[in-house]
Amino acid sequence: MPTRHRKKSYSIDEKRKLLAMFEATATSHRKFCAEHGIPRSTWIGWQKRRKELATTRRNAKRPTLGGQGAKAIFPFKYELLTFMKDVRREEHTLTSMHMATFMKRNHGEWLASYRIGKRDAYKSLLKLCQEFAKRHRFSQRVACFTKMPTPDMLEIRQDFACKFWTKYHAYAASEIMNVDETTVYYDMPPGKIWAEIGKSSKVDKKQKHSDRITAVLTCRADGSKLPILFIVHGVPGGTIDEVELDTYPEEHYYSVQESAWMDSRVWKAYLEILPPYIEGPTVIVADNFDAHVTQESANVIAGDLHSVLEPLPANCTSVCQPLDVGVMGPFKKLLRTLWLDEAPVTSAADKRRAMILRSIKAWEMISSDAIQKSFQKAIPRPHIVV
Repeated sequence: MPTRHRKKSYSIDEKRKLLAMFEATATSHRKFCAEHGIPRSTWIGWQKRRKELATTRRNAKRPTLGGQGAKAIFPFKYELLTFMKDVRREEHTLTSMHMATFMKRNHGEWLASYRIGKRDAYKSLLKLCQEFAKRHRFSQRVACFTKMPTPDMLEIRQDFACKFWTKYHAYAASEIMNVDETTVYYDMPPGKIWAEIGKSSKVDKKQKHSDRITAVLTCRADGSKLPILFIVHGVPGGTIDEVELDTYPEEHYYSVQESAWMDSRVWKAYLEILPPYIEGPTVIVADNFDAHVTQESANVIAGDLHSVLEPLPANCTSVCQPLDVGVMGPFKKLLRTLWLDEAPVTSAADKRRAMILRSIKAWEMISSDAIQKSFQKAIPRPHIVV
């Protein structure tokens, strides 16, 4: 059986060098191709595109100038793409059905001709829309619902930042804190599951996650971190509260609540923990969760901590709260990564311990630089507000 030779691929840079080498010699095209092992048809193609090869800004390590592949069959592809980008720019929902509706309204004749001869025109059109979206760098994502458009939130952030620094410009970075809560699951449940094709995707609600806790994270604008307060699912005064909490790592704090969530009682207990970490008058930035922003809470912070509570604007924590802007995302990612390294456990007590140890390790891995940048982005000083 004859040996098959692998077809050689040339980068843009190699093509440029070979073309320049040919220009510097007095040899013929045929002889040059023979000397360098370049197929004649390949060489002719380079000659036709020599101007594009010389001027392209495409990465010179790539083998082609781009633009290869199947062409979109939409004669109105730029119009459709503009529509898709406009919809997402306004943060409206965009699906294949919205793309199909656009075609019905604006290109009905094309749609009618496309349907001719299709066994399942609806399915074919949806698949075509999906392929078009992927080709133009759209991907399917889980929708994140917001109560306010991003431009409005950014405007509120700018206004909040200006007012914040007008009041607290004299405070050092070590005197500005942000506190927020986040839920930690033992088994890190995903939003989607695998199920056999044609069979049910129902799950036992109790098995969605084995257990969860709440981690109360606090950091300063200078990049330093405070110990975590863990809120464990249990009954205050019960076995977990009286016995199990004492077995957890001593450098952090723990509380028990029926739903493993922050309430006014746990918030008050947390404020009682803070005095050793308050080095002087401090601004405590928190979201407008009911337990945080009560008058009683403000009085305790002012009286016992000699500090001030600064609530964040409603519905804007994703752009105004430092922890949400640049810390919670990496923290959650670290939790998922660390979960992969853990040995499985089955008892509820072991799961609670695993969640706590995992959270402590993830918190230690968050860098001071990341925290500083999150404060700078969430509450920028007036001269750098964007």
